[in-house]
Amino acid sequence: MNTNGRRLWKHAAGWLTGIMVLSSACGTTAMANGVMLVETASVADVHAEADDTSPVLATLSGTQAKVLENSGRWMKVQVGDITGWVESEHLTDGSDTLDDIAPVNPEETQNPGDTEEQTEQTQDLQTEETHPADTAAQDRMSESSSNGTDSAAKDNFAAEEAARKAAEEAQKAAEEAARIAAEEAQKAAEEAARIAAEEAQKAAEEAARIAAEQAQAAAVQAAQQAVIAQSGVTPQDVELLAALIQCEAGGEPYVGQVAVGSVVMNRVEAAEHPSSIPDVIYAAGQFSPVRNGSLSRTLSTGDISQSCRQAAIEALAGSEPVGDKLYFRRVNGRHGQVIGNHVFY
Repeated sequence: MNTNGRRLWKHAAGWLTGIMVLSSACGTTAMANGVMLVETASVADVHAEADDTSPVLATLSGTQAKVLENSGRWMKVQVGDITGWVESEHLTDGSDTLDDIAPVNPEETQNPGDTEEQTEQTQDLQTEETHPADTAAQDRMSESSSNGTDSAAKDNFAAEEAARKAAEEAQKAAEEAARIAAEEAQKAAEEAARIAAEEAQKAAEEAARIAAEQAQAAAVQAAQQAVIAQSGVTPQDVELLAALIQCEAGGEPYVGQVAVGSVVMNRVEAAEHPSSIPDVIYAAGQFSPVRNGSLSRTLSTGDISQSCRQAAIEALAGSEPVGDKLYFRRVNGRHGQVIGNHVFY
C-alpha cells in the first residue's frame, strides 16, 4: 500500500470511529434525558389514559418521544404538543441497536473499498433515521389524528347541542299548543254558557209573554162575558167594536183606543144616531174602514190585538175618556180633545 492509500485508510477509520463514539454518546444522553425512540417496525397509539380503551390522541411510528412517567406496561410520553400514554413494548432506548455495532480497531488493515462501503452504509442508516420527510410525515400524521379526534369531539358536542335545542323547542311547542288548546276550550265553554244563558232568557221571556197574553185573554174573555151579561150586547157586537177600534186606532195609545170605542157607545145612546152597535158602525158615510173594506178583512181574519179587545170591553162598561163627544178625525188643526193622532169633538 502506498503512502496516499494508508493516509486515506487512516482518515476513513478515524471517521468511522468518531461516528461510533458519537452514536454511543447520543444514546447515553437520550437515556439520561428520558428520551425514547418508538420502534421503527411498529406503530404506537398515544392514549389519553393508561388504558387501551381510552381515546387515541395520535399514532406514532419511528418518532422520538420524551418519557415523563413509567408505570411498567405504560409510559407517559410527550411528542411535540401531545402528551399521552404509550405501551412500553412499542418503545426502545436504542441500546439494542448500539450493541449490534462492533468497535473498529483503527490499526487493522482493511481494504479502502470496504471502509468506504461501511461509511456509505452508516450514512444511509443515519439518513434513514433522521430523514426530514419522514419526520414531517409523522408530524402530519400526528396532527391529522389529533385534528380527527378534535373534530369527532366537536361533532359529538354539536349533535348533543342540536338534540338539546330540539328537545327544548319541542317542549316549548307542546306547552304553547297546550296553552292555546286550554284557551280555546275556555273560550268555547264561555261562549256555550253565554249562548245557553241567552237562550234560557229568551225562552223564559217568551214563556212569560205567552203566559201574560193568555192571562190577559182570559181576563178579557171574563170581562166580555160580564159586559154581555150586564148590557145585553152579543159577542158579535163586542167583536165588531173591537175590530173597528183595531182599524181606526190599532197604532194609537191605549187611551186613544178606548176613546174610539167610547165615541161609538155615545152614538148608540144619542137620539140622533142608531141605537145598536152594528147600526152605528155600518151607518152610511160614518167610518172609513167600512168604506175601504179593512173592517171586513179584520173580522174575517180575527187579527185583533188584546189591547183593542180590552178597549172595546172598557168602552162597553161605560168608560168615557172623551166625555160625550160623538166624532173624531185625524189631527188637522180642528179644535177638540187631542189624543195621539186623533182629535175628538
